[in-house]
Amino acid sequence: MLTPSRTAACLDTRHTTPCVAGPSRIGAGEAVVIIVIVTLAGALTLRGIPQGQVLQLLAAAGVLSVAVLRSWSLAPLRMARSALATASPA
Repeated sequence: MLTPSRTAACLDTRHTTPCVAGPSRIGAGEAVVIIVIVTLAGALTLRGIPQGQVLQLLAAAGVLSVAVLRSWSLAPLRMARSALATASPA
């Protein structure tokens, strides 16, 4: 017997209860980025870099990874339009 997926159940209009989507899973790209960042932070800590600097590096790496992964999924035209809007003077 086949069990309908959550998505199929959400699309069925006969249900009267609200549809709540489950937690999204991270993809391979996100997992690799997380592993690299955590490994880098551990290596820097072992080398004697102060914790404040390691935290700054983690914050910058997190922001950069989110920006890269989000821009990777955008259509090239939307990404170019967004870059032009950001670069143009206000």
